[in-house]
Amino acid sequence: MEEEQLFFTVKTGIKSIVGKDLITDDYIAIFELVKNSFDAHAKNVLITFEVNKIIIADDGKGMSKTELQDKWLALAYSAKKDGSEDIEDKNSSYRDEIQKKRFYAGAKGIGRFSCDRLGKKLTLYSKRKIDGNVNQLNIDWTDFENNDKEDFIKIPVDYNPIEFKTNLFPNNSLSGTILEIDNTLFWDREKIKNLKHSLEKLINPFSEKNDFQIKIICEREKNEDENGLYKSGPNKGKRYNERDKVNGYVKNAILDILKIKTSHIKILINEGFIETKITDRGALIYHTKEPSYFEKIKHSEIDLYFLNRAAKVNFKKRMGIEPVNFGSIFLFKNGFRVQPFGETGNDSWGIDFRSQQGYNRFLGTRDLFGRIEIVTDDFEEFKEVSSRDGGLVETAGYFELLSAFELAHRRLERYVVGVLWGEGFKRNKYFGDGSEGNKIASDYRNELSEDKDSDNIDIAKSNLGSKLDFIQIIKRLSSNKDIQIIDYNRDLVNIVNDKIDENQQKFISDLEIIANQTNDEDLKTNVHLIEKNFLKLQKEKEEAERKAEEEEAKRKEAEKKAFEEEKKRKEAEAKAIREEEKRRKAELETLKKEKERAEAEVAKLKAEKKAREEEEARKKAESRVENQQKQITRYKSSETVEYKDLRDSNHIIGVYSDDISKKILLLKRKLDKGIKLNNKEIINFIQGISLANEKIATITRFTTKSNFLKATLETEEDIVKYIVKYINNTYLALHKLDVEFKNDSEVYIKKFQPIELSVVIDNILSNSRKKNAKKIIIEFIKNNKEFLISIKDIGENLSKDILDYNQIFDEGVTTTKGSGLGLNHVKRIIEDDLDGKIKYNPDYKSGFELIITFSYEN
Repeated sequence: MEEEQLFFTVKTGIKSIVGKDLITDDYIAIFELVKNSFDAHAKNVLITFEVNKIIIADDGKGMSKTELQDKWLALAYSAKKDGSEDIEDKNSSYRDEIQKKRFYAGAKGIGRFSCDRLGKKLTLYSKRKIDGNVNQLNIDWTDFENNDKEDFIKIPVDYNPIEFKTNLFPNNSLSGTILEIDNTLFWDREKIKNLKHSLEKLINPFSEKNDFQIKIICEREKNEDENGLYKSGPNKGKRYNERDKVNGYVKNAILDILKIKTSHIKILINEGFIETKITDRGALIYHTKEPSYFEKIKHSEIDLYFLNRAAKVNFKKRMGIEPVNFGSIFLFKNGFRVQPFGETGNDSWGIDFRSQQGYNRFLGTRDLFGRIEIVTDDFEEFKEVSSRDGGLVETAGYFELLSAFELAHRRLERYVVGVLWGEGFKRNKYFGDGSEGNKIASDYRNELSEDKDSDNIDIAKSNLGSKLDFIQIIKRLSSNKDIQIIDYNRDLVNIVNDKIDENQQKFISDLEIIANQTNDEDLKTNVHLIEKNFLKLQKEKEEAERKAEEEEAKRKEAEKKAFEEEKKRKEAEAKAIREEEKRRKAELETLKKEKERAEAEVAKLKAEKKAREEEEARKKAESRVENQQKQITRYKSSETVEYKDLRDSNHIIGVYSDDISKKILLLKRKLDKGIKLNNKEIINFIQGISLANEKIATITRFTTKSNFLKATLETEEDIVKYIVKYINNTYLALHKLDVEFKNDSEVYIKKFQPIELSVVIDNILSNSRKKNAKKIIIEFIKNNKEFLISIKDIGENLSKDILDYNQIFDEGVTTTKGSGLGLNHVKRIIEDDLDGKIKYNPDYKSGFELIITFSYEN
């Protein structure tokens, strides 16, 4: 059977596939058409917005009828790619000077179908200088959508030659191309303004020479441009700046922005070499040259800028936008931008994920601004994906491009993070790995914090840590035989006047390596001076350490002598105490014997008296019964005092009396020695004597009761029950006072000395009596983890003479006519002996209230 051949056919649906389905963004569609004007040698492009119409006109070389037929209407054909476009005459411009051979922005042959994305109809006008007429094409894109089975090439496009008018093309050019796109969607002011801002970044803004201008015209927005005001933001109420006006030329202010003093790395890849130069706020850091190891990249230029805080502030002042919202690191191929590299939130360079792995260790897109420019005619290795916002196809050339960026990024990052931020010398422990070394490194790093707000490099130049880290950078570069160090910053390796210790001694040898590798005679001289200063410092340090050891020995000897003197003093005091105790015991023994003799004498007298009065007693029995009943009635609130009670009372009173005697004796000794006492010391003596006296006074209230010794011994029982019993059975038996208890069924068990708690109650109730209070209310309250005792009287409020109510607990401050020590004693006992808290309640207005608080945890 004879072999038969079949052929592909192209249907009308291909129009949408390479047009509006592929170019999904209106801005990118206009970008593609502007790029075509650029490739046509246009110097001016006018983009006019009318109602439902967009007109894009340029003054490029234009197209003949034959070119329209064979090139413009040829799907997926690009004269730029096959080289035939270079045969045409061309104007001399920056674009031609990129390289000896002409490179083009587009090379796929589908950019023209961007018109389909923007509107349903297209009228094209194009003319070459040598032609007399203008070539006109009329295209209705909907004609290609009626029948998906119809062949693409069978849909006709109307062609008309029309008469040329001199004002047809921009600047009255004799050649050019105009695209009138009808039936477009409405472009409002915000959308046109965003297009203008995007076009700012379309052409490489880093080119010093740029003869390609884009102008936007929209008549309906001209009045708003001239008279409109910002409605919000920092410029609220001000007229629009040029950047935010819709009409006018698209101006790129980035070159002016980058004149801001900041840290900058420039890498040139050209003619088989890589040249690297880092500058910082106008000062050269280092300049190197090395052989290029890239195979696909022949011509490329990389500029990265680290934006410190000062640079970011200046950027916003000039551009009216935060750098992070403007973009980061853009990619330009043959002069035109490749999206989405550099877009806000885009991480095509893969640095944000890395920067998140270590705080203050890596530079991310928020810290950087810049561009990579690649000039190439290798369309296969550096090919954009068909969707024009999708970046580059992942080829070997693409990965080389990422590697070139990484080289620039890592070298700038190493300088910024190490020298300017201080992370390098802190992490590498240049000042030692102990706590002292870490503190020194932290101090040097903290000095660098001001560098973020500075527009000069003086802070880093004067910082020893930064200098040591920079020495390591230059050492590594100089140690690589393939890298030629053309120049470097001498100030950052000058450590002649800095104090170098043992930890930094190795940096002297590092400087020697740098000096020898770079053949720097000045640096060799400085190394000699540094070694000399280091030896001098070492000698001074050894002398200082010797003196410190001598001083330490003297200090220890003085401490030893003082310790021995103190020991003797304590032994003398202990001996005096023992003698005093011995004397007191002898006195007590004498008193005891005297008591026993007196008791025997009393017993004898009682027996004799009883014998004499026995008869008389019988006669007066009835009278005696009556008298006894009266006595019982008079003392019904008291118990009979027995001898053991009197004995215990005398012992306790003797203890506190002895305490008073000791304090008086101590005061006398100080006065005898001529020691001058200040007011505070005198008050402390008075407080101690007063508190002991109050305890004696409280003991006397127990003389009509039994168990005197229990009052001074620590007990663990219910405080509520004790307070109620003490007031009812003891205090009210001696003083007439109206006392009401609330919640006295509550229970709070605590260790305490009854005598201490009794002193507290006595002082508080005494104050109320002195103020003639009508009534005392004592309330017991459970509150979460605390137990509260509220003691308030109904009567006079706190004196207005006391401005700060917290002072009522200070010595000498009185709320009555007393000495001003009572509440001070109360506070000391509550806080020091009972582990509680006491405060005055200023919100109680019917008299005077104190609140005592105990914790259940105590």
